[in-house]
Amino acid sequence: MAGATKSSLAIVVFLGVASSSFAQEPPYHREIRDLKATVLDLKATALDLKGLPSDLNSAVSDLSAKAGGLAARHGGLSVRHDATTVRLSMTGDILFDFDRADIRSAAEPTLTDIARLVASVPAGTIVIEGHTDSKGSARYNQELSLRRAQVVAQWLVRHGADKARLSVKALGDTRPIEPNTLKTGADNPEGRALNRRVEFVMPKQ
Repeated sequence: MAGATKSSLAIVVFLGVASSSFAQEPPYHREIRDLKATVLDLKATALDLKGLPSDLNSAVSDLSAKAGGLAARHGGLSVRHDATTVRLSMTGDILFDFDRADIRSAAEPTLTDIARLVASVPAGTIVIEGHTDSKGSARYNQELSLRRAQVVAQWLVRHGADKARLSVKALGDTRPIEPNTLKTGADNPEGRALNRRVEFVMPKQ
């Protein structure tokens, strides 16, 4: 009888210890639960971002992708970017007649979309650079690139751009993106056409 009582006590003690150990939740269960909560928080944040106003959406979107989409919709545009800026380049032959600084009416739809892109940049200065090919003197090319950059900046201001955030730079023929002449010394009209351009340099945020 005494032996049975001892056995019963042992079983009770074992069950008590077992139930106590099962009551302690394993650490990995808590980690899984915390991870699920984090995922739910991230989903809620994503839903909140979808409801942001369009101007704030523009501020958090990828400027490089937006500029690339613009280049895909309009001929004569190309995009280059580095760690701090996005450069949207528009060929001068679309913007201007030969040796002129008056914007062609055919270029205005493209400029309208560029103006929207410029307005979407949340902060910083947008630099408008004028570039030419190597035909003519360096001084003349400098003056022509300045007049062209100024005319484009003025057009943007008339169409809603903030004048205080625009800066104009004239670079003439000093920064070609393609050779103006071939290795043989012959003229390279395709390269010169690409060098005649206006670039919109926008800061990444």
